[in-house]
Amino acid sequence: SRSAPFHRTLSPPRAPQRSLQAASSTPVAAMARSAALPAALVALVTLAAVAQLAGLAFVAPPSSERALALRGQDLAAQGSAAAAAAAAYASAVAPLPAEAALSEKQWNSFGQVFAIFFLFFWVAGFVRLLTLGRL
Repeated sequence: SRSAPFHRTLSPPRAPQRSLQAASSTPVAAMARSAALPAALVALVTLAAVAQLAGLAFVAPPSSERALALRGQDLAAQGSAAAAAAAAYASAVAPLPAEAALSEKQWNSFGQVFAIFFLFFWVAGFVRLLTLGRL
């Protein structure tokens, strides 16, 4: 009698099972661990900065006590004093611009000599062009 047809199932080959400890000791896992620490640190610093700035991002609701004419005016005054101090410090520390190597008078003298030199060669070339007899 005829035997039943042989059915073969195609499945992808399985990767060999390794223990978790062996997988974590590979160079790729070590690099992933070393890259995760700076990324987590950057995320924490960013989160802390956003939390600090959250109080300044929104206007507070009206209060019953007498407030300044402009809300946050005291913060603005402190900030402008700090900005003025930073600008003064930066202008005091900044180097002075270097003086030019040549003065304007020296450049003008050079230009006069160069113009005479250039005119001489231009006229000499033009005279030669005209005396060759063919253009």
